[in-house]
Amino acid sequence: MIEVLELREVGCDWIGGLQGCYALGHFDPATFAQAVNPDCPAEAHQVRHEYWMEYFLEPDGDCICFRKCTADIEGAFAVTYLEL
Repeated sequence: MIEVLELREVGCDWIGGLQGCYALGHFDPATFAQAVNPDCPAEAHQVRHEYWMEYFLEPDGDCICFRKCTADIEGAFAVTYLEL
């Protein structure tokens, strides 16, 4: 089962528009696209396999953001991503 999570832009109110959907791990692109929107799945070629790492937007804040990186960086994790 694929747990689809939302990626949102950060606005001044900490709630921004939907940028895309992702899941932890690398999944089959067609299966992931179907999980994101069963009624109108995206094309499999729009789905990307990437590695991300977490960082805090502000040093003392609690807003966690993600940055694309390579697999060999400490803290990197695999994601399947669909930009909306």
